Amino acid sequence: MDFIWQDDQLICQNEQQEMLGNIGFKMINDDQTYVIERTFVAEQARGQGLAKKMTVFFLEHAKAQNKTILPLCSYTQKYFAANPELEHLLFKQNK
Repeated sequence: MDFIWQDDQLICQNEQQEMLGNIGFKMINDDQTYVIERTFVAEQARGQGLAKKMTVFFLEHAKAQNKTILPLCSYTQKYFAANPELEHLLFKQNK
């Protein structure tokens, strides 16, 4: 399984280069914040924890880049809710 950054998505593909899933995003805040818009897992890859693997990879990348996350995707929102230790990665809008 490989993770590939391509334009506005993180793609997960198998050894045959078939897309198994992706996380779609856009950048805001002068490219300092990832807005995660969707998490998709292909039907043949569902039930194997792929959404979690992609999310962990994505968040580790964001942390290494000192970026923040604005989760619009319902899966990513639930992941943050279940992992409060990651709250420091969340984008906090100045009021």
